[in-house]
Amino acid sequence: MFLFFLIIVSSVVGFLLISLQEIGLVIGFAIIVGCLIRGLYLLHEINRKLDQEKVE
Repeated sequence: MFLFFLIIVSSVVGFLLISLQEIGLVIGFAIIVGCLIRGLYLLHEINRKLDQEKVE
């Protein structure tokens, strides 16, 4: 149910960004890139913690 809610909310946000034209594209691109960079950072942190556990 929560996934369905997130899909609906992201669709509404997408339609709002489309209505902003060029500024909306920039904001949407920034959101996507920010999420990707945050995901890579979290993967790096997980890998670092797993390496520390392996050494001990």
